[in-house]
Parts: sequence; structure tokens; C-alpha cells
Amino acid sequence: MTSPASRAVRAILGFALIGLTLAIAANAAGAKTTKHTTERLVVRGDATVRDVPCGPAICLELAGGAFRGTPVGTGAYTGAFKLNVAEGFPNGEGGVCAPIQGDITLGAGTPNRLVLAVFGDSCQDGAGNPTTSSFTGLAHFVVKHGTGAYAKARGGGLASFAEDAADRDRMTLIGRITR
Repeated sequence: MTSPASRAVRAILGFALIGLTLAIAANAAGAKTTKHTTERLVVRGDATVRDVPCGPAICLELAGGAFRGTPVGTGAYTGAFKLNVAEGFPNGEGGVCAPIQGDITLGAGTPNRLVLAVFGDSCQDGAGNPTTSSFTGLAHFVVKHGTGAYAKARGGGLASFAEDAADRDRMTLIGRITR
């Protein structure tokens, strides 16, 4: 024989279980309506590197950049970096390396922009005068923000930069993007 109090407790627990089940079902249904697509991001680009004044660091701009890739297509890009020469270190060949950080904007000047934060190292190729040398940079990138087709995008990956002695830069980005 069950007491009225135990029946009340069982009824409350039953209603709580039904409520929890409905909440989980509603959450699952809501999650199904929000679809995110994760894609591989592969971008190649060419730009001109320009030194710009900025204080104790060396600041670099990527100008006249043109990129091509997937899923971003083709377009213009820009970049701005700080090369922290105060934290420089030897490259093992008589030259120098230094940490680098900055931003790259794919789709510059369009409504569909993807802004990437970049951080890593840049090393002189060989020895000699750094102002007339080529450099190789390796870095990580993360999606900082986007607009248009890339609003709310997230992701990241690896970046490489090959700057020749004539200040032409070839960029490669390989990673993933979710939007």
C-alpha cells in the first residue's frame, strides 16, 4: 500500500522526467536547424611587401595582394605585420629570425571578407644584409572575424610566407573553416 505522500513524490518525479525529456527533444530539434559546414581552406596568394614606420618593431604591409583558393575563390588581400626584432634569434646560417604577428584580410574591399590573425616566426634565408635578403615565414592563423558569407566563421591552420629579395611575397594558407 502506498501513502498519498509517496504517490505525490512519484507524480512530481514523473512530471520532472517528462519535462526533462521534452527539453532534450526541443534542444535536439533546435540543434538540427543550425547547420554549420566545415571545409578545408587552401589559399595561395602573391603580394608586395612594404616596410612601414611603427617604432621599435619592423612593420610590414602586404600590398597589391591577389589570392586564389577554396572555398574562398579569388580576390584581393591585404596584410599588416609586426616583426619583433627585439626578440630576434639566429637562423643557424649567420642570419636572423624574429617572431611575427599580424592580420591578413582576404576579400579586401568586398562585402565578403575573412580576417585572419597570424602569429609565428620569420627567418632570413642564409646570411648577409637582411634588407636585401629573402625570408621564409611559418605561422599559425586563426579566423579573427568575417563579414558577408564569412560572418560568424571560425577556424584556423598553418601559413607559410616566402619573400624574395625583391620584396615579392608568396603566401600559402592550409587549414579548416567552419561557417
